[in-house]
Amino acid sequence: MHGSDSEEVPFFKSISIVGLGLIGGSLAKALRLKGYQGALDGYDPNPQTLEQARQSGLFTALALSPGGFNPDGSAAGGPVAQPVELVIVAVPLGKLREALVSALPLIGPGTVVMDVGSVKGTVHDTAVNVLTGTGAIFIGGHPMAGSEKGGFNAGSPILFENAYFFLTPDPHFEEAVKGVPAVELLKQMVLTIGGLPVITDPKAHDALTARLSHLPHLTASILVEVFAASLPTDQLKFAGGGFRDSTRIAMGDPALWRDIFVHNRSEVISSIDTLVEGLMRFRKNLQDVEDEAIVETLGEAQRLRSGLITIRPSEEVSLYPLRLELEDRPGILAEVTTLLAEHQLDIKDLALDHSRENQRGAFTLSFASNADRLIAASLLKASGIGIGVIDSD
Repeated sequence: MHGSDSEEVPFFKSISIVGLGLIGGSLAKALRLKGYQGALDGYDPNPQTLEQARQSGLFTALALSPGGFNPDGSAAGGPVAQPVELVIVAVPLGKLREALVSALPLIGPGTVVMDVGSVKGTVHDTAVNVLTGTGAIFIGGHPMAGSEKGGFNAGSPILFENAYFFLTPDPHFEEAVKGVPAVELLKQMVLTIGGLPVITDPKAHDALTARLSHLPHLTASILVEVFAASLPTDQLKFAGGGFRDSTRIAMGDPALWRDIFVHNRSEVISSIDTLVEGLMRFRKNLQDVEDEAIVETLGEAQRLRSGLITIRPSEEVSLYPLRLELEDRPGILAEVTTLLAEHQLDIKDLALDHSRENQRGAFTLSFASNADRLIAASLLKASGIGIGVIDSD
């Protein structure tokens, strides 16, 4: 049952996924959905996870550990592994070394190995240590996608659609497989499952994610602590959308985020220092009632935030935003998306503009081309379903 009606996808003839949680499971589901017909093996030390994977019908073979053996050397009841073309190690950062070592039976000369962790520097160091001499080609991977739920059954075949997917080649390893750059094969795979590949180096990746992901998570956690230390917990019911949105990411798995912070501690500490400097500067301006400096800080942040433009990294072109003012009634957003879908217009991004004191736009839809944006604006203006279209020229 691992076929689909889609055209066969040819980038790797055999793929093994080590770790069948949310990301590993979603990759398997996405590959099959998009027509991958090659051998797809799965490995996970949790028998319940393996049973869920078996019931999915996606895999050619399943076992607790590559090679048919458990980490303690006992028989795992699965097939003896053979080298494959691609090994995806989809485990938490703290378990990466163990998983890479366990995957060695799957790895031979020319095997491409990719992880999916949120930090790349320490991952590459571990890969060099474990894989040097095997003939493998290691390329770091990091899909900017996830869910508040975990496990194989929480995985989705559309988890990676329109999500950035970082690929970080490593100069310690050969670059090509049979004359084709390995990163190009992975890029093709990412595009096939709907992702937006970003090719960069590990250091640049870690600097970026520290500031765009890791620091915001830490800030959200501290903000919740500030509230808890200052006010009775039962007053949290008064929290509005701003507080809830700003702190939602603090609900992430603490053990997972501990590993992320520790593995990327240099960049996270640097970003903390920059944040503290900014807070102390604002504190002084506030204490001295430096009106111009206060307004300048807030105004610059407003300008930068409102000017954010989403870039499609695989094509290096901008998405084209269209701001809408929607009537506040049930089903209005569904009417918008249905209308656009009927005309084959693909919404690449949708954002809710929570703060509306100084602007009319309640939602921003983004399209892959300006032509699609203009067609959408025309359709919505003519629809008569209580929508105001802003900035449609």
